[in-house]
This record gives sequence, C-alpha cells and structure tokens, in this order.
Amino acid sequence: MDENDDNFQDYSIRIARSETDLIAAVKTLIDEGNRIYKDETRELPNIHFDRHLYQPLLIERGDRLISKPPGLNQEEQRFVNDLRELVRQETSKSLANKEIFLLRNLSRGKGVGFFENEGFYPDFILWIKEGIQQRMIFVEPHGMLHEKAYEISDKTTLHERLCELSKSWAKKTDLKNVSLDSYIISATPYEKLRLYYGDGTWSRGDFISKHILFPEPPEVVDYLKPLFEAS
Repeated sequence: MDENDDNFQDYSIRIARSETDLIAAVKTLIDEGNRIYKDETRELPNIHFDRHLYQPLLIERGDRLISKPPGLNQEEQRFVNDLRELVRQETSKSLANKEIFLLRNLSRGKGVGFFENEGFYPDFILWIKEGIQQRMIFVEPHGMLHEKAYEISDKTTLHERLCELSKSWAKKTDLKNVSLDSYIISATPYEKLRLYYGDGTWSRGDFISKHILFPEPPEVVDYLKPLFEAS
C-alpha cells in the first residue's frame, strides 16, 4: 500500500451558501495549512490520532457540512477515540513492543472488501507489528440487532475464514509471519444482543470468543484489548 492507494483520497466539502460564517471559518482553516493535520479543530470536526495513516480524519457534522468520503459516524468515532486512549494508556506497558497503525477502509470501489454478493467493507484496518510478526485486523463497528444469526452471517464469521486464509497463505507463500483477523464492535448492548443468540445464555466471554466486542461500560477502553491478543 502506498500513497496512490484508493483508500488515500482528498476530502471534498459541501457547505450551503447561506452558511457564510462556517464557509469563512473553513476557508481560514484551510489557508492556515498545518493545524488541521496536527490538532482537532472545531471548524472541520476531526479526530487527531497519530497512528492513523492519514490526517485529517473527519467526523460527521449533520447537514451543515457534508464531506466526501463521509465523516465518521458516532460508532466509528467512538472506536477511534477508544483505540487512541488505549494506545496512550498501554504504550509503555502491554503495547511497548508493538507498532500500531490504523486506516479507515473506504467502501465499494475504493476499499478492501469481502463477499461479492453482499459487498462487506469493514470500516477499519488495524495493523499490529511485533518483531517479524504482523497482524492485519479488519474492524467493523456495527449495530447487530438486524444481523443474521452468527453461524450464517458472513460478517460475524469473517474471522474464521481469515484464519483459514492465513494458514493457506503460510503454506503456499513466504507470508508465514502475516496473519489476518476480524472483529465486530457491537453498537447493540450486550444485554439486548444476547437474547438473540442461542438460547440467550451467551456470556460476554462467549461473544469475545466469536470476535464480537461491546464498548461497555462508557469511558472504559479495556474492551479493545482482545484486538492485541493473537488468537
């Protein structure tokens, strides 16, 4: 992947002509140059995360300002914020020997996709490098109430297919130090989602074993730690 990859593209911004103050503020921000790449700004709401492979990483701002590609939605924004906080907390601890990179994955025609029929494009690609070992993890913050049962959902079982693909790669090529994985970050709370799985007795541990994580309770980012534990 290099700077010519389709996932790296400029934003285009649309603002109604009547929003004169907002237009002026955004033009000033663009003219300043560096601030949008090094900080979080009010004029163009963004998340500054130095492990993301490009800046700025814009977030949605309703109808007043529309960007293409679209800004991060609420679930995507929380994931990036929580990942950033976990990296900050664990940089000198559990992540001390790991290099971490994140990339927002774009949709059909631009990003990395799976399943031609359904066209599943996970929202993020997370790289974890430790020595000669590399893991590439596809992460999808996703509401789960309308998702198919685990066993017949391409999205939830993607990690199983990627595990088999990693083994196949290792046998056929020199990519023995690269593994693929995937996780769902459920926007549907555990207490609600468990009623739809099996006979309603799935524990949080059962969901984790199936690579489904819950961002609960608020302000706690430890739920993301399984991403960094090779399965």
